[in-house]
Amino acid sequence: MACWRKAMVAVLALLITACGDAVTGTYEDSMGLTRLRFERGGAVVQSSDLGGVERQMRYAVDGDRIRLRHPDVDGATLVLTRVDDDTLSGPMGVTYRRVAD
Repeated sequence: MACWRKAMVAVLALLITACGDAVTGTYEDSMGLTRLRFERGGAVVQSSDLGGVERQMRYAVDGDRIRLRHPDVDGATLVLTRVDDDTLSGPMGVTYRRVAD
């Protein structure tokens, strides 16, 4: 029983720590084709006017890395790097800049 309590305390501590690193706001790629709207609670909406696509995903922050998990494909993750408060860097040199809070 004591191990169970210790485990729960550890999990809660991790959750609280993760919430402190939350990303919020809307970021857009340099060509204006894709937007990422980060919301509190680990939700992110990826949208594109090119084809009217909108996908809801979950994200997790690990240091300066932000992992976006695809909801329909097991294990499919997009990893972004937080360059500063207003800039995210993605694969293949794609850069996202904050356009709204």
